[in-house]
Amino acid sequence: MVRHLERKDSASRKGVKQLKSGLELLGPTGLEILEKLGAGSTAAETARVLGCSKPNVTYWKDRLVAMGALRLQVADVIKYYSLTPYGLKILARSEEQVSESVVLEDHAVKFAVVEHEKCRIDWRKLGEPRNWEQLGAKVCGVKVEKTSRHVIIHPGRLRGFDVDELEVEAGRIVERIRLILEAKFGMVLADDGVPIHKPIFRFYSDEAKEDVKNGTCIVEGVGSVDCSPPERVPHEEYCGKERAKARLLLPDKVRRMEIKLDGLIVTVERLVDLTAKLVDSMTQVVGVSEGSAREFKKSDFQSYVR
Repeated sequence: MVRHLERKDSASRKGVKQLKSGLELLGPTGLEILEKLGAGSTAAETARVLGCSKPNVTYWKDRLVAMGALRLQVADVIKYYSLTPYGLKILARSEEQVSESVVLEDHAVKFAVVEHEKCRIDWRKLGEPRNWEQLGAKVCGVKVEKTSRHVIIHPGRLRGFDVDELEVEAGRIVERIRLILEAKFGMVLADDGVPIHKPIFRFYSDEAKEDVKNGTCIVEGVGSVDCSPPERVPHEEYCGKERAKARLLLPDKVRRMEIKLDGLIVTVERLVDLTAKLVDSMTQVVGVSEGSAREFKKSDFQSYVR
């Protein structure tokens, strides 16, 4: 028995040591890439969000797979990655908790043009990765539109585990592109941009798959449960950050309710046992045998009390 406990304790220390060494090996950059890839982002999307090169993301991706923190997933011809239990533990140690993955849809921002560009810009190609690389910017998947009076910057879709963090990341990307336009092309944009619409968050959950089988539900300005194009994948959609936060906290609230319900069931079972014992005691006091107690009617009991 003592040897068994010693082996168990040794295994526990080994697990803690492995987790600690994993955190030390990754460092801040590795943890950020683990979070983004683990949330379902591609290497290109991760590079865009973190402002680093795609080869750097690929390097860390290979290391994370080799150490068992990420696993490869394939949907049709699309390759993406998900967190393993070990990867979840690493993020849980570094960020206190890991929630369900959430997607922030393209949260575009519109800026008024104070001064137009001094250098020629091919606006039709500005969203292409190669075009951005020629400008010396490590971004991809970002599109920019220009009207006669405004510039609209589209940061693209972002994946993560925190609603507030995703909104901040979208703002960083928009600001980065705004600075490029001003530094590279001599444009002057208004200091404050105006979002095109409220932030829209999506959850690709198993519950959504089941709900969509029963039909689509769309509530204007609130959200939906549907399977809309272009990807046609069942999802839950929420308009506004507060609704998305509430949805993100829902699984934890359900788990807490289940724990409370389990406790309530135990309490009720104890009350039932106490009631049964009380009934047995009462039948003994009034001199009713256990056999006749089953036939004892309410009216008989009332007459006895009188």
